[in-house]
Amino acid sequence: MIINFLKRLFYFFLGLHLLFCLYIGLGTLYVKWANPTLSPYMLARANFDASKIITPQFRPIGSIPTDLKTAVMGVEDPDFYLHNGVALEKKPLMNATISQKVVRNMFLMPHDNNLGMYLESIGAVEMELFLGKERIFELFMNYVEWGDNIYGIGEAADFYYKKDLPYLSRTQKLKLASVLADPIKVEPSTYNKDEVIEARFKLLNSFME
Repeated sequence: MIINFLKRLFYFFLGLHLLFCLYIGLGTLYVKWANPTLSPYMLARANFDASKIITPQFRPIGSIPTDLKTAVMGVEDPDFYLHNGVALEKKPLMNATISQKVVRNMFLMPHDNNLGMYLESIGAVEMELFLGKERIFELFMNYVEWGDNIYGIGEAADFYYKKDLPYLSRTQKLKLASVLADPIKVEPSTYNKDEVIEARFKLLNSFME
């Protein structure tokens, strides 16, 4: 009886995994070509009130300044082009890969637990089978959370600095990259009030001199 119960439990969880993989697979195929105006994550963060969500100002990857892309990747996921979605090893000042954060912001609900990170990891590996690295990074730059209901670098530059991307100063770009560690609690203007974010800024400042 115990063996039968364990078998049923195994198939139950296997079924859940397959359903999740199907969900991520279909979602990934959709964003391979489409640029959605919202996501389940955005809706949950806005307490399911779509009127609170500001549509991200989509910026093609080629229109984003190179030094800004370098800064973001440098502190968010320096091994981005080497891994298959999950970090090769834990890096200082980094809590998830770019691919994992795309899965979170496009397909999952806000979370702060091991189950959520586990689902992110599965989704990130699967997503990398369907999308190229450039598209994944493009989605990251346009849909990652840069503040309370602020999504994407285009909206972040406009909200914090009233500027379009080409007109951002070097310091402004580094601050925007740095606050991604905790964008809800820390804004670019208060980056030096958080030890981790200040450390990210200093690392970028020295690396990109």
